Amino acid sequence: MSLKHFLPTLLVLPLCVFVTRAQEFTVAQSKVFTPQNKKILLLKDASGQRKIILFQTNLRVNTDGSPLSYHPQDPRGRTKALNNICNGIAVRRVGSNANLCFTAFGEAIRVFEKFRDSDFQTVPQGFRITWKNVLATVRENGKDVPCVFKSGEFKGYFGSLTALRNDLTTNRGECEVNDQVNPMTVPALVLAGGQNPVKVFGAAVGDLLIAYNPRTQLFTSAIIGDTGPADNLGEGSVSLNMKLLGATTPPTNKQETFRLSIENTKVLIAIIPGSRLFNVTKPYTADNINQRIDQWRTEAGFTTPEKLIELMKSFQPRLN
Repeated sequence: MSLKHFLPTLLVLPLCVFVTRAQEFTVAQSKVFTPQNKKILLLKDASGQRKIILFQTNLRVNTDGSPLSYHPQDPRGRTKALNNICNGIAVRRVGSNANLCFTAFGEAIRVFEKFRDSDFQTVPQGFRITWKNVLATVRENGKDVPCVFKSGEFKGYFGSLTALRNDLTTNRGECEVNDQVNPMTVPALVLAGGQNPVKVFGAAVGDLLIAYNPRTQLFTSAIIGDTGPADNLGEGSVSLNMKLLGATTPPTNKQETFRLSIENTKVLIAIIPGSRLFNVTKPYTADNINQRIDQWRTEAGFTTPEKLIELMKSFQPRLN
């Protein structure tokens, strides 16, 4: 993976102090993301027209949208898949809402393997499997089944979906692979599911953001590209986490993927609510996302990316 898709190159913040515009933004509201007890700030400028949603969080890593995410013959992600299948499906006993992927992982895998061995025609008796929100769908024998690539470089893998799409009308590719926002090349954040302060403050899929890692002093433009569980505020695409870590070698299996999780520091996230409609260019790429952020930043009066980062850092004490 090339790191040229960055702001516009990898940038390390110098140690000098920048003159910030913090005095032009104030905290309009403050709420707490209760599952993880994390504070969320809604900042507004003096006009009240420009808003920033600011919080800090650890970042798990997300692979959904990559055709390398899940493989029917490697449900644990040991040799081929970037992820284990339980991050793409839920397995429950009939009459229960408990996801066996969390409570009995080995049993969940065995149930999935029986489903797979039936060519995805029959779910084992006594169980139900939810998969359509993550795995692409194809119609076979009059039934919706997970789409598996039958040719090309991704042959054998599942097609994997993102909430944000490129909205292609042609050349969508097998399993609609080209319509997904690829987490391997596009820095993207997963928006926590359910009702939460980030959504209440206006964030939605497609909004732009800036992410800054205080430990490495690296930052990048990104986009909200997917939705996730209601109990976790922080999850980034492979590309987002790699850029914040300064990593250059993409993962090839689950173990390498999970090493990209950022657990040793809290990343600062500044979401621009409503920016999903700002100068939209599709298909989404790291370059055109960065160009949109640059234009928004300039119009907001921040002459350099570093000045926007300094604004974010100036409010960090309010997040503790």
